Amino acid sequence: MIGTIVNTCTIIAGSIVGAAMNRGIKEKYKETIYTGLGLACLGIGLNAVISNFSKSEYPVLFIVSIAIGSVIGTALNLNGRFA
Repeated sequence: MIGTIVNTCTIIAGSIVGAAMNRGIKEKYKETIYTGLGLACLGIGLNAVISNFSKSEYPVLFIVSIAIGSVIGTALNLNGRFA
């Protein structure tokens, strides 16, 4: 339980700092930072999938989840809202 509270507090603190610093960063640097962070998240996600995929009892569920998430994200225009 303490881990959840600490995680929540650090996310809130990071959001506040990020919102404050957002104004002072030029757009070309923001794009580079977002690309780098996206690449890092992709690497972490791929590592988690590759290392745990063989242990999964329902490996097809991963593929179905990606498909359903893609359809829902497109229907809600999530990419357009964040871009």
